[in-house]
Amino acid sequence: MRGVQAMPAMFCLLLLVLAMWPVWLWSIARLRDGSDEPLGLLALAVLLVALWWRRQEWSQSISLFAVIPATGFALCASLGIAGLPMLLRAVLAVLAISCLLAGMARRQPLLPYFGLALLSLPLISSLQFYAGFPLRVVTAEATLWILQMLGLVVERTGSALVVEGRLVLVDAPCSGIHMAWTAYFMACLAAFSVRLPDRAFLLRLPLVGITVIAGNILRNTVLVLREATGWSWPAFMHAAVGLVVLVLVCAVIFRLMSQRAPAQTPVLFVPAQEKMAGQGKAVLLLLLLPCALLPFWQQPAQAAVVHSTSYVWPEHWDGVPLQPLPLTAVEQRFAAQFPGTIRRFNAGQQQLVLRQVARATRMLHPAGDCYRGLGYLIRDEHLEVDAGMRLSRCFIAERQYKKLRVCERITDSEGRNFTDTSSWYWSAVTVQSRGPWLAVTTAEAL
Repeated sequence: MRGVQAMPAMFCLLLLVLAMWPVWLWSIARLRDGSDEPLGLLALAVLLVALWWRRQEWSQSISLFAVIPATGFALCASLGIAGLPMLLRAVLAVLAISCLLAGMARRQPLLPYFGLALLSLPLISSLQFYAGFPLRVVTAEATLWILQMLGLVVERTGSALVVEGRLVLVDAPCSGIHMAWTAYFMACLAAFSVRLPDRAFLLRLPLVGITVIAGNILRNTVLVLREATGWSWPAFMHAAVGLVVLVLVCAVIFRLMSQRAPAQTPVLFVPAQEKMAGQGKAVLLLLLLPCALLPFWQQPAQAAVVHSTSYVWPEHWDGVPLQPLPLTAVEQRFAAQFPGTIRRFNAGQQQLVLRQVARATRMLHPAGDCYRGLGYLIRDEHLEVDAGMRLSRCFIAERQYKKLRVCERITDSEGRNFTDTSSWYWSAVTVQSRGPWLAVTTAEAL
């Protein structure tokens, strides 16, 4: 067809990417404000190198059957149909790109590209928020079984374990989210390196998840056993145990995914024989124009923000009178969309930020995310029990010559404390904890 060369397929792919610009701007903003970790940049870099490395293997024509779903996903991603969250819109954008790649494929595996594209999105903080606590409960239950088989007396409450009378919390870093991201990244990399067929990739993918869960249970069991028995080891051993287990998990997954599939394993995506001529590509361009231009006229959805006026704020904190302080400019912008109320106080040597909410919400961000967004370096995260026997998560925040000791916790109407937002969220959603809830963040200069 003479029209095939009028608009090369890679140019069509570039147009599709540009048409979904609101999604990419959101991803960049989320990385810049510190609310997510930059691991996705590694996956994006590898994806671009992979596409360039095998650039000669992509057809310069596009299957007609790939255009319709690609433009449909792109439209939903760009416009946010039905008020979809931005992260789901980003997933739809990845699906749109994958559909167009499927229409350009010459019988080559596509799922490693799709996996790398998904991993390039700012996923980790959302996964930690929604999946962190359930994964920690699974890990804690498995650790309980192992320790009981070793003859220890163990009980579990939520994600906490009581081992031989000692309370050990399976904390947020023990959810295995970072290990899972690294494992799936390794799986995509290994599958790409050996051209693993997509069907074989799908069949082996559950084994990746099982390997991650097993590795996380092993890591957590060692650390809990150390906490419960009081083993004395250098400070670096905590991180070393995690690193050794991570290397072991990645080695197993690389071995699993790099084994070649039987020759008779069929490919999952077979390019259609009918290709899109020049007129069809012009139609594709017309379909992509609304995706790129309509967001300019789309009215931003105004979230229904409920600000409580009945909550009674304390006048003293640990016996120290509270002096109200004005919110900073950053806090004022956040408070305008926050589904609750925010107050800032001075209490002697400490500054307090109190956030009150009446329902479970994703906008109750961890304090560490806020400080990272302000340019602070976060280190030495740990749990502490204060003079009032209240458990809090504490860390050191450093920026230039300024060093702060920050502690945070969430308290429900019955006085129950939560040290991370994921456990609080699921307790609120399942009505195991009742509001209103008060998130307390204290900051003290060191």
